[in-house]
Amino acid sequence: MDINAIKTFLEVAKTRHFGHAANALFVSQSTVSARIRSLEESIGAELFIRERGNIRLSPSGEALMTYAQGITTLWARAQQEIASPQGARETIAFGGLSGLWDITLQNWLHQISESHPSLAISADIFSAETLVDRLTKGALDIAFLYDAPQSVNLTAKQLKPIKLLMVSSEPMQELSENWHEHFIRVDWGMNFAVQFAAEFPDIKSSRMMTGLGRIAQEQLKRVNGFAYLAEPAVRADLDAGELYTVPNMPVFKRKAYAIFNHDSAKSALVQELLEAL
Repeated sequence: MDINAIKTFLEVAKTRHFGHAANALFVSQSTVSARIRSLEESIGAELFIRERGNIRLSPSGEALMTYAQGITTLWARAQQEIASPQGARETIAFGGLSGLWDITLQNWLHQISESHPSLAISADIFSAETLVDRLTKGALDIAFLYDAPQSVNLTAKQLKPIKLLMVSSEPMQELSENWHEHFIRVDWGMNFAVQFAAEFPDIKSSRMMTGLGRIAQEQLKRVNGFAYLAEPAVRADLDAGELYTVPNMPVFKRKAYAIFNHDSAKSALVQELLEAL
């Protein structure tokens, strides 16, 4: 089976247009048509329903989607393993949520690249669903998540709890009465939301909300306000006097996990690398 045909199938499924898929893949529209026709012939089923001004997946195309995504993912992993840099004896592929990169993964990446100079590394940002999917399919060796998935095949190692501090853009001894009008709510998950509501029952809504701590952190450098931010990510700004902790405010903790397949041939390497966290 031609891997380019699989990639073309996924692009047509995404764009629902042969011409747009051709532009995205930097090939001619006739090439896209030929690849899809060849794929349909090899599978023995029509993958798209072609209607006037519209293209949609057929039932066979819908069934192929999951397999096609897995095939391209494993193909990329095989290329990494086979074509690793000269001198590299082992490879490791990991991914994490964007927020965890700011908090801990960037520093960890630097540490393992320094301590394992012969290690070929692939590092990415994905959603939680994609991380688990790639991990179970063998495309990743480690996934970093806030919540551990329930799976008998996966091992979850809890990382050091992340301290969440109330941070302000200006130094102060106590909060003003209307402080909540300038509060930026960062979504640190359900557990944090429950604890926050218990500590601040009168705060029902916020003018600004975000799912990424870095957005709130950068906003506080520009406007007056408050937010709960991860201590490792905000430490440099606190030390530099660009942001300030609010005294006498509760400190919350957020759990995070490194997830890996304990039956993997790389399990020992994974656990060795995780010791640096």
